[in-house]
Amino acid sequence: MHIQVRNNLFIRTNEIKKDRQSIWFLHGFADSGLVYKEVFESILNEKFNIYVIDLPGFGVSPINSEYESIKEQSNLLTQIIEKETSNQNKVNIVAHSLGALIGTWVCQNLKEKINYYFNIEGNLTEADSYFSSKPLKFQSVEKFTDSFYKEIFEMAKIEERYKRYYSSLRFAEPAGMRNWSFTSQEYIRENKCGIEFNALTCNKVYIWGDVDTPKETQEFIEQHEIPNQLYQGIGHWHMVENSEKLFADINETLKTV
Repeated sequence: MHIQVRNNLFIRTNEIKKDRQSIWFLHGFADSGLVYKEVFESILNEKFNIYVIDLPGFGVSPINSEYESIKEQSNLLTQIIEKETSNQNKVNIVAHSLGALIGTWVCQNLKEKINYYFNIEGNLTEADSYFSSKPLKFQSVEKFTDSFYKEIFEMAKIEERYKRYYSSLRFAEPAGMRNWSFTSQEYIRENKCGIEFNALTCNKVYIWGDVDTPKETQEFIEQHEIPNQLYQGIGHWHMVENSEKLFADINETLKTV
């Protein structure tokens, strides 16, 4: 694994080779690039240039006062991807949970440059913001973080996937979590996030499991005929719970385009 820093963003990479397409991995709310740790042991590591990002205020990337809102951060990431892949015709995006809003906007910004977009349990409906909307219910960010730390810690005692999430959560800047929560709301209301994803013209697929995906989102997928891949018995963190199968399937998909 190698490390790059671009515009104060901490980015984990493999050995970058000019003749390979890149895949950019975006984490979700209060998470970090550690959620994709297994990708560096996968088939994708052998075939593609891998970029795993800690977005501003998460992991070891500091909050960037010039790019506070989640929409502004998508613009920052677009600039970084454009510069880093200026010698490539196509790039691929993998985004998880609330981070898939950023993924969708990057795909809008880069348009024809996007080869494939893999949206893993991203927000399609208002019901998907079951974690990211929690800061709205508290009068202060301190009260939110105290409550959220305790909630996830109790889950981590029982489920391995929450142990991984809790480790990233403790590195997340409280202000960064609040920024994402508050600035994402206008794009979540009335399922605007799902409508935007559905309108993308690039190759795309929505990856979901039947453990955590809300009923409203399952109905949205069916109603709008969203291109999707269901993994039975898998919860919210496919890259942790089902990493070998997930990354192998992504590799197979990319062989077709």
